[in-house]
Amino acid sequence: MEPFTSFTGLVAPLDRMNVNTDEITPARFLKTTRRSGFENVLFANWRYLDPASTQPNPDFVLNQPRYQDATILLTEDNFGCGS
Repeated sequence: MEPFTSFTGLVAPLDRMNVNTDEITPARFLKTTRRSGFENVLFANWRYLDPASTQPNPDFVLNQPRYQDATILLTEDNFGCGS
């Protein structure tokens, strides 16, 4: 991977502190040895009103039209904590 010194992109703010790894990718989706294909399960408990039907939650930042093309996720303190 090439190092970079700057990156320009649309920023989506995730205004939550202490986001743990189980919220980023819920454990029920980790029963695979694949290393790809997780884009539809990231933040599933927040992203969908009902994760089983994948009905989008309009209040979740990444579902809002202005952040649909975001390439940078701006997070609060302690992102990725936990198990």
